[in-house]
Amino acid sequence: MDGSELRYQGQRELLGETVAHLGVIDPRIRAAVMARGAGGESAIAEPYEALSHQIGEASYQVTDNQVEAVRTSAGSDKGAFEVIVAASVGAGVMRWDAACRAIGGLDDAPA
Repeated sequence: MDGSELRYQGQRELLGETVAHLGVIDPRIRAAVMARGAGGESAIAEPYEALSHQIGEASYQVTDNQVEAVRTSAGSDKGAFEVIVAASVGAGVMRWDAACRAIGGLDDAPA
């Protein structure tokens, strides 16, 4: 790993820890939602599963009903917001990792 990869890895870990540990929702739920938003498999209850999966796959298709179900389950707008942010961060990190792999693969292309 070069210096930029180490900095990115450290920032990624800090971001994950921050999302997972700060807020009103149980940290285990936030961590699982973030993992699910990143495309990982996670044992997470509904309605968190459906919303975090949808954010990771195609966030533009999230429905008002999905958000309302999470709001009801979380008990507050703040809790629902935390779930949405955690899933979004997971999805963003997944896409960032894919971009880094694609850029790194450019060095392997024939001239």
